[in-house]
Amino acid sequence: MPVVTTSVPRELEAVDAVFAAEQAVQRARRVVEEFGEVVTSALRVLDDAELDSAKSRLSDRGGFYLEAAAEHLGRLQTRCNELPNLATELDTHLGRAAAAVDEARARLADVDTSDPALAAGVEQLQPRVAILGEVVNLARPIARLASEHVESARQASREVTAPGLLEPQTLERSLRAAGSQLDRADEDVRLLETVVERAASQAHESVGIATEISDNARARMDAHRDHPGGHPASHSPAAGGLSADTR
Repeated sequence: MPVVTTSVPRELEAVDAVFAAEQAVQRARRVVEEFGEVVTSALRVLDDAELDSAKSRLSDRGGFYLEAAAEHLGRLQTRCNELPNLATELDTHLGRAAAAVDEARARLADVDTSDPALAAGVEQLQPRVAILGEVVNLARPIARLASEHVESARQASREVTAPGLLEPQTLERSLRAAGSQLDRADEDVRLLETVVERAASQAHESVGIATEISDNARARMDAHRDHPGGHPASHSPAAGGLSADTR
């Protein structure tokens, strides 16, 4: 009875890694959307605080509006407190995407490209995966920068204490500092959204090519299993798909 090998072809290992990268990028994309929503909400709360702070200077009920502004800053802290966990989750997904891309690139480099159709598929996939890796690596420091700005805004909002309300300058200083940091975080998130969208697009295109490679590889494996003693030509996949790109 012939011995049947159970080793997985390098191209299928590369395909699995590409699929894993795409899933991680999609999860990162959802977290970025949530991150952006929280930052937008924090900016709205800050606007409310700035409005009440302005009213405190123009109204004979200044104390009331100062307290209202301080309450808004408390809400701002609550919003900002939601972001560290999101930032950690985002970095985890981006890290998994980066690791999967590295795995895919390593496996693609080891693929036996003696089959023309497989060689064409690998030639198409390699640059896509390389670009995906670059975009993912670009997203990670942007995400960290956004987190740092949000943390700075949270720290600024915590400077306002009950005794500090007796000095409106303290409140104004905290509002300006928090506003500056949140504006920077908002800019970071907008850039991050653009970068992650591009990563998602590259991942989607990579998955399309990887799927064709997988289909062709499994067709060759089936042909080899059905005709173990056949000619090498019988191992090639049927015409179509990536085989149309052979020269």
